[in-house]
Amino acid sequence: MKAALRPRRIAARGRDEGWESVIWIGAGLLEAAATRLVSPSGRFVLVSSAGAGAPARKIRASLAGQILADVEIDDREEAKTLAEVSRIADAALAAGVRRDDALVAVGGGVVCDVAGFAAAILLRGLPWNAVPTTTGAMADAAIGGKTGVDHSAGKNLLGAFHPPRTVVIDPRAAATLSDRDYRAGLVEGFKAAWIADAELSARAERDLDRILAREEGALLDLVTGAAAIKAGIVSADLKEADRRRLLNFGHTLGHAFEAAGGYRQLRHGEAVAWGIAAAVELSRTRVGLPAGDAGRVRDVLRRLGPFPEPSREGSLLASYLTRDKKSTARGIAAVVLEAIGRARILEAVSPAEWLDHASRVKL
Repeated sequence: MKAALRPRRIAARGRDEGWESVIWIGAGLLEAAATRLVSPSGRFVLVSSAGAGAPARKIRASLAGQILADVEIDDREEAKTLAEVSRIADAALAAGVRRDDALVAVGGGVVCDVAGFAAAILLRGLPWNAVPTTTGAMADAAIGGKTGVDHSAGKNLLGAFHPPRTVVIDPRAAATLSDRDYRAGLVEGFKAAWIADAELSARAERDLDRILAREEGALLDLVTGAAAIKAGIVSADLKEADRRRLLNFGHTLGHAFEAAGGYRQLRHGEAVAWGIAAAVELSRTRVGLPAGDAGRVRDVLRRLGPFPEPSREGSLLASYLTRDKKSTARGIAAVVLEAIGRARILEAVSPAEWLDHASRVKL
C-alpha cells in the first residue's frame, strides 16, 4: 500500500446560514477516515452499500463500539425512495438515536443522497458525514448538501439542503469500481471544470488517458479541482437561488433521459453526458460557444464513453422536462457555456427547444 500524502483541506461554509463542511481529500486517507468523522456524542448510524466493499469494512472496523445502527442500502438509482429513508429511520430509532448522534454515509451518490436526507429529517435534523467511494460522488454528490430521493414524477423532487459536517475523499476507494461506473462518474468532474476552470479542464484533457488508467495523481487532481469548485459555489449559494444553478450543466435534459429510461437504462453520469452534449449545441446556437471549445467537450465525452443511447421518445421526455425543479411558466432555466471555464444561465428555454436538441444530439 502506498503511503498517504498530506491531505488537502477544503472548507465550504455558509456564513449567513451558519453551516460548515470540511472536505478532506488525499490518497490513502481512507485508512484514517474515522478520525475525521464528526459526531457530538461519538455514536454513529452507518449507512453503506454492498458496492462500497472494502471502504465500508474499514469504516466499520475503525468505528467499532461507536456504531449505533448499521444499515446497508442499494447504491442504484432505484433505491432513492422514501421507503429506503424509512428503513434507515426505523433502524436508527429502534437503536435509540439521539440528536447528538450522527450519520455516516459510505458509498456512491445514491447512498449520500438517501442517508443525507434521512439525517435531515430524523429528529428534525442530525449531523452527517460522507465517505464517497465512486468517482461521481467524489466530484459532486457528496459535496454541497443536496439530499433527497426520487418521485414517480421525476428525479430528486423530494429533498432538503443539509450539508455534511465532513467529507472524506480518497481516490483509492474507487479502485474496485467497474469500468462503466468509473467512467460515468468522471463526467461530473469534467462538468465542474467546464463551467468554472479552464485550466483544470486543459490539465484533465491532457491527462485523460492517465485518468482512465486510474493513475492516482491524475484522478486526484481532477477530483480535488471539482471539489474546490463546488465548495466555492455552494458557500456562496447553498439553496440554488443563483450561482449554484451552474452546477446543473447537462442535468436538465440528463435527468429527463435518466427518468425516461426508468433509472435502469443509464447511469447518472451517462445521462448527464448526453445532457451536456445537448447543452453544448444549445450553447453554440444561443450564446456562440466557439466550435473549438464545443469539439473539445464532445471529444472528452466520447473518450469517456461509449455511453448507451438514451430514450428519445418526445412525449415522455417532455413530461419529465415540464416537471423539472427549474421549470417556470416561461420555460426551463438552462446552463450554457460561453467558453470552456465560463458558464451562464439562460432563464427560459422552452421544452420544444430542449426536445429538438435531444432528438439530434450525438456522441
